[in-house]
Amino acid sequence: MADRIDSDVVASPTLIISRTEDGNRILVPKCKLLAVSGPLQAQEFVVSSDTFTIGSGRSNDLMLDDSTISRRHCEIQLSPEGYSIRDLGSTNGTYVQGVRIKSAFLDEGTEFQMGSSRLVFCPMQETMEYGLSQNESFGRLLGKSVAMRHVFHVAERFAGSDSTVMINGETGTGKEVLAEEIHRHSGRCDKPFVVIDCASLANDLVASELFGHSKGAFTGAITDRVGAFEEADGGTVFLDEIGDLAPELQPKLLRVLEKREVKRVGSNTVRKIDVRIISATNKKLQNEVNVGNFREDLYFRLSVINIELPPLRKRKDDIAMLTEAFLGDFLDGEVGKQVSNLEAATKALQNHDWPGNVRELRNLVEMASHGTERPIDLSAFLYLGRSRQPRHNDAPVFNADRPFKQVKQEVVREFEVQYIADLLRQCDGNVSQAARQAGIERAYLQRLIRKHGLR
Repeated sequence: MADRIDSDVVASPTLIISRTEDGNRILVPKCKLLAVSGPLQAQEFVVSSDTFTIGSGRSNDLMLDDSTISRRHCEIQLSPEGYSIRDLGSTNGTYVQGVRIKSAFLDEGTEFQMGSSRLVFCPMQETMEYGLSQNESFGRLLGKSVAMRHVFHVAERFAGSDSTVMINGETGTGKEVLAEEIHRHSGRCDKPFVVIDCASLANDLVASELFGHSKGAFTGAITDRVGAFEEADGGTVFLDEIGDLAPELQPKLLRVLEKREVKRVGSNTVRKIDVRIISATNKKLQNEVNVGNFREDLYFRLSVINIELPPLRKRKDDIAMLTEAFLGDFLDGEVGKQVSNLEAATKALQNHDWPGNVRELRNLVEMASHGTERPIDLSAFLYLGRSRQPRHNDAPVFNADRPFKQVKQEVVREFEVQYIADLLRQCDGNVSQAARQAGIERAYLQRLIRKHGLR
């Protein structure tokens, strides 16, 4: 079959949704896949879970013995919009109706192909539940959208267990906040919650951070050091950006997950630990498994419970709720008296794509709240313009003789540099304290510090 241009989405959502009377569940039909060619021709396979993986590896829900199919080739996902198929960075691609795709909705009779196998998507009469929480919050996370209420449903169901959790989501969606709330809703809530940012640690220090070291283990190891797993004994270890964990450390982490024991760098003593592990990533780890950057066995150990945090652009029903909550955090007194035409401003915010997700929205509200102009015009801050005051006798900050994107990037950079530099001065360089004072995630603050070369 000839290659076609990659397509992000083809076809249309399957019309599958019906709500129960209590409004807390969505009933969707199960579906089956009919193999019309390939090694499993004429066989049928029922898709009865939120995520159904297909590939040549034995760990998939549907294994296809075909050397042209990647270990984890593609997956079928159930979402509030319907069933969709997503390629997992396969070598030879996934084709829907003859078009090579990254992701596509599946409708009745949709045919897709990988390698020599062609399968047809067939909805069934039998239904399954897509669970929704009755609540519009889970700790500090807020949302009334179907997507977020499903997240809350899964979090509420498994928070009290010791199951290992993998949180997937774009930068700024609130992965660390969700991890912390799962910990707070668990039986380990009175024990430590220890955060390790795998992306910010130098490769030669990650082992020491995770497992600790003995005095003299390497140059600079002047005392014994307790690692994150020992420090969190009885509590939870949160491994942020787990997709950036160095390959040489992945087997060591796998042993911790399997045996619940650690050995400090430079020591032969094995120490038993009792920890729950929650990890998060903004990468598609299935893709990383396919290209050999991430161990498949470690991926499955970390992904006992999978929670996908939707980007803000896919939950715009929540923007009004989030905006009012953030305004309440940053303003003293009644919000309605300090913000002009909040309803119109909210509509403007809902028309934005929010590449920085909830974090970007919170930062915008914080910037507006700290300005001197009242009442606040939130929509002006969306475009970084009207409410900003000129500095002293400088020339006007904004002009239209350069591209909008370029000017906006410069303004954002200036704001970030000045704000973070002053924040670090106030906190004497203590990053954890600075993150708490700013109301942002520590890992995000560290990335900004590195981005702008601050100390």
